[in-house]
Amino acid sequence: MLRIRRFVHDNTWLVAIVGLAFLVRVLWVLVAQPTPVSDWHAYRQLAADLLDHHQFGYPDRTTFYLPVHPVHLALWSLISRSDLWLALSSVVLSTASVGLIYAVGVRVHGNRRTALFAAALFAFLPIFILFSPVLATEHLFIVLMLSAMLLLLEAEGRGLLVTVLVGVFAGLAMLTRGEGVFYAPALIVYVWAGSGIPGVRRRVKSTLLIAMGIAIVVVPWYVRNATIGSADTGLSSGAGINFYFAHNDSGIYGWYPEGSPLEGLDAEQANRRGWELGIAYLKEHPADFISDIGFGTVELLKTPRYALFWSTRGLTPGEDPFDPASFVEQEVPFERLLEAALAVPVLLVLSGAALLALRSWQRPVWWLIVPLIGSSWILRTVLYWAKPRYGYFIHVMLVFIAAIALSSIVEANRRAPQMPTV
Repeated sequence: MLRIRRFVHDNTWLVAIVGLAFLVRVLWVLVAQPTPVSDWHAYRQLAADLLDHHQFGYPDRTTFYLPVHPVHLALWSLISRSDLWLALSSVVLSTASVGLIYAVGVRVHGNRRTALFAAALFAFLPIFILFSPVLATEHLFIVLMLSAMLLLLEAEGRGLLVTVLVGVFAGLAMLTRGEGVFYAPALIVYVWAGSGIPGVRRRVKSTLLIAMGIAIVVVPWYVRNATIGSADTGLSSGAGINFYFAHNDSGIYGWYPEGSPLEGLDAEQANRRGWELGIAYLKEHPADFISDIGFGTVELLKTPRYALFWSTRGLTPGEDPFDPASFVEQEVPFERLLEAALAVPVLLVLSGAALLALRSWQRPVWWLIVPLIGSSWILRTVLYWAKPRYGYFIHVMLVFIAAIALSSIVEANRRAPQMPTV
């Protein structure tokens, strides 16, 4: 008890920010009353399958979805399977991210004030609040990625177990959202360029330990998919479909219409065919790769409305939770105001302003945060397809950049000479 009191006393602002973040998210759950539809329903059903049938997918095991998020929901479902209870599981993860952002921020920026600003931005920007009750993979993914980042910043080549755990958490993130595969290179960039690990030999050792941690988690799932599917399934049979979404000759982006070559194929077949068609299209039309990059970037930076949309969906009783025609919009107060106040432009403006304070950027900002943002854009958007929701990870990373601007403003005001009073 004494330790808790001392922690609260020493971290009053952090405790207040985390507490208020949890409160506003719970209030939004009670207001929005979200119903899991589309993929969110699928994750809940996969969790139920794990508990009821002891397998991932029922009656047929699936290679399409990744396992870690449904396992998380299954653990919560041991207590209750109600929509509100499961929404609370997402809220808890979102709130935990506030504390993790602070912990990472202290090590990235080297001071508590900037870290507190980063935590506050994630805690109170509307887009993060409104999306928090949705049964989306992003919430667990952010917790796992922040944990990997925190351990990486702590390890610095000194602890073998800690370094392996960096890979373990990164691997778990990959099995939560496949995009995690694209962020492993950024972690390695930090090992070689941003960390204080001395000597090439120790950096090679750290790189191999991180790779080992990733393999410990990822390889068993790869083998499982190869066993029940095919050797080229990879981590998810949705990968090839997503690749086709971005690079095809139909003029359609993000889906395939009736009559598409993928129509009627099972996930394994569609995955394989999607890769084949996407690669063949780029070989035949290499110049279109540039336009695809531009289109994907525009989609990534569009005003994101997904947070309010998915957190206010209901479902007509007895209707198909995967059919958008069955969705019902829950009425919430101040809906137009909430839609206008998603505040992503605030992040972008503050991040732009932080460029004026480049001298205050610490090495971890340059060699961890920036590479992670670049990986999300270059590897995630350029190679695959993007839509506004896929900017969520970038937005989280931008809170670290935006916090620099806020901290610099406070510091400038503190140092400004006081005008003499008359």
